[in-house]
Amino acid sequence: MVERGHAPLKAALVKLRESLAELSKVLTVGAVRGSHLYQAHNGLLPRAALPIDLDVESFLGVDWEEVRDTSDLLVARSKQLERSEDSRRVAYDRMMKSRAEAIRYWQDRNSDRLRGSLLPGTLVLAYNRSLEVQWGQLFAHKWNGPYRIVKQIEGGSYVLSELDGTELKRRFAADQVKRYFPRGGITDQ
Repeated sequence: MVERGHAPLKAALVKLRESLAELSKVLTVGAVRGSHLYQAHNGLLPRAALPIDLDVESFLGVDWEEVRDTSDLLVARSKQLERSEDSRRVAYDRMMKSRAEAIRYWQDRNSDRLRGSLLPGTLVLAYNRSLEVQWGQLFAHKWNGPYRIVKQIEGGSYVLSELDGTELKRRFAADQVKRYFPRGGITDQ
């Protein structure tokens, strides 16, 4: 992507070139002279400090003009370090609160999609995750089964068995298992 940093400025100068008489209306005397009105009046540049900088007391919350020697500098830096621990703690607490709110929001919004645990004996299909990393497996059987649930492990994964009762060696995560609904036999129609 090409950056267009000076395109608006260039367009403005092209428009102003057409009418140089209008230039004096656009540019202030301070901008031409290279100083702010505050500097012209007080002889000092204005210190840009946002209210949040004074509240959080970052490096802009320390009066650096009062630092004259090494001891003053050490005091100012130690104040910064003391405040930074508190700032980090507050930021961490806010981050954890925001994460908890995001989890709660997601659960409320997607509660209709979540399902409860499947009971032992339920027929399920198991997802074949090994096909995700293989080329040319577009039409391969991604879901294998049906299998029968033997039990659910404490972490949420399932132990499955073949329909004849032979347990499978590996466990299947809850997102790799979906319920199987049999259509019924030919004779049922």
